[in-house]
Amino acid sequence: MSWKSKVGLCDRCGKPAKLMPSFGKFICRDCKNNRPNKMQGNAGMFSSNQSVFSFEDGLYLERVPKSDPVFGKMFFEHYPGSKGIPGRSFCYLIHNNGSVAGIIGFNSPPSNYSIFRSYFKVESDNMFMANNVFRIVESEHNLATRVMKIARERLQKDHMGKWGFPLLGIVTFVEPPRTGALYKADNWDYLGMSKGIAMKRDKETWEKVYTPGIKKFIYGYKYKMSRWRLGGQIGGNPSSPAPKGGELAAVRVFAP
Repeated sequence: MSWKSKVGLCDRCGKPAKLMPSFGKFICRDCKNNRPNKMQGNAGMFSSNQSVFSFEDGLYLERVPKSDPVFGKMFFEHYPGSKGIPGRSFCYLIHNNGSVAGIIGFNSPPSNYSIFRSYFKVESDNMFMANNVFRIVESEHNLATRVMKIARERLQKDHMGKWGFPLLGIVTFVEPPRTGALYKADNWDYLGMSKGIAMKRDKETWEKVYTPGIKKFIYGYKYKMSRWRLGGQIGGNPSSPAPKGGELAAVRVFAP
């Protein structure tokens, strides 16, 4: 749909007015201002003062909803100005030796990003996801690389369980002064630097507004698709409806 405003009848109240797009509809300013702000604009997420809880010994991931209080607390401590996680998402608590050692998450990548589409040789963004957050609060040798290896496997299995087809891979942005050493160690490909242009939506008109941003390192990882098959076929059908059975679960993929 178009993101440009127009004049017509509001899809919500039916009154003639200047309209702006809102999740597939065009609504007037009054309806926009009066709609409930359930989660304070954070895409279903919220922060919490709940303390980190203990589990059992061992390194594993627990999949949680993005509204999970522990995940939300760690996420917003890491990204204080974030508006939350839009689009598809898989969020995990990192359990290590009886406590939550951090979080890792994946969500929908930036739309129509040519570097990513060229890397995966696709014309759709639903065949890969972005590693949008990775925070470790415990210091342990090689913990981050071990977690990433587990997370890659877990993400693929959870994505297949929820959406019915395997991902081609994962992408991420790394903001300097960090260089992405973790991703290099995990055999990700360096794809170059971003252009350093930030895009936001105007609060009133919802038009795109471009401002100077920070240039970031871009990395990509491709799954070995011969390992991920559905019904004898590699890849599955990304346009087919998601099957049942994608419920949250603390399924454990242990570190080797």
